[in-house]
Amino acid sequence: MTLSRRLALVACGLAIAGGGLVWLWGRGGGLVDETVALQQRLLSGTVTGRDLKSGVRQVVRNVDKMDRAAVRRVQAALARECQSLQQAAIDDYFAADEDGRVAVLDRDIGRLVAAGELWFAANPQSSGQPPRQRTPKKDADKPKTTEPSQELKLFESYRTAIQARAAKRGVTLPVWLLRPPRG
Repeated sequence: MTLSRRLALVACGLAIAGGGLVWLWGRGGGLVDETVALQQRLLSGTVTGRDLKSGVRQVVRNVDKMDRAAVRRVQAALARECQSLQQAAIDDYFAADEDGRVAVLDRDIGRLVAAGELWFAANPQSSGQPPRQRTPKKDADKPKTTEPSQELKLFESYRTAIQARAAKRGVTLPVWLLRPPRG
């Protein structure tokens, strides 16, 4: 075997090994970061229609390549983003004037619809049905409050408004994603 042929074989072997390493590395944290960034973009409220569907399909493809730990990181990031967006939406809703509230609700309806689709996309074992709501544990030691907190009152008012706006527009909301603030 000539020297040039040996060098060509070594170079080819290194290229294959390098390609394999890049492929394996691409399945790890980089894919999680890419998926989380894509979810955030889809939840921005500016992506709709075909672009939203295409983005959700990309999330499904990414999740299918991940191991369980990576999927859990993607799911946790989605939950944090949804909770953060919900709190910001409530703040925006009550800061806006009457006309501005309709625009805030319309934006948030789009975000909620996208969040519902992303929830199913990030849960490869889902049955296509919303999750069962957990029943709260009864704490005998927890003090009973007869009046809800101001934060809970604002949430309830916002939830009522967004459900009414969605019904008026004929949009089905994933209401199981609307969660009261923890406290």
